[in-house]
Amino acid sequence: MIHLGKRRSTTTRRSLLGAATVGVGAAVGGVIAVPVAGYALASAGTEATFRPVALGPVEGFTGERRFAPTPAPYVEDPAQPLVSSGLAYVHHTGRPSGDWLAPDAKFVVFSNRCTHVGCPAQATPGGFSCPCHGSQFDTQGARTAGPAVRPLDRFAWEIRADGNLWITQRWSVLIAGGRIHYYPVKSPGQPLTGQLPLASADLLYPAETYRHGQPPQAG
Repeated sequence: MIHLGKRRSTTTRRSLLGAATVGVGAAVGGVIAVPVAGYALASAGTEATFRPVALGPVEGFTGERRFAPTPAPYVEDPAQPLVSSGLAYVHHTGRPSGDWLAPDAKFVVFSNRCTHVGCPAQATPGGFSCPCHGSQFDTQGARTAGPAVRPLDRFAWEIRADGNLWITQRWSVLIAGGRIHYYPVKSPGQPLTGQLPLASADLLYPAETYRHGQPPQAG
């Protein structure tokens, strides 16, 4: 009888643990499902205006040798520094043009936000590397390995009369045949139009964050 009592007690504990495990699993599943549903149901109209921001004096970005882009922290909205801060990587090409779209543009300005889940990618001699899940990008920001769904985003930039380098807009990009194609910004994990067969990427993964106007055409 004593042995049977122990057995019943063990069975009860196991049942309770099993029920608790199922409950925790359901809760975790719910937490994961909510943002996924949010992406699918989000409105493409929820965009805001990107606020141009100075990265610093132009001379601070022209000392690069080989591929060693300069990290440039910025705060887009000083009133909300915790939610509008970011890091740009400024690559000095050694070329002369102040037109950011020109083939001989002086700079290429990359976002450090990995396009997988948004972790901070780090510059390396061969491009960029994300420490979170192993995504790799070449010196143009194109994905070469890992789970990232597209190249690193880029910033439009201009050199203003105050002598500072300013970023003025953010774009998601695709790189094909040596050409850069610009698209309204997507969140990390969101593919661009044309990357999803038999479905509309703009419907399933709506553009977010910024009003852009007409995407530019690189020269």
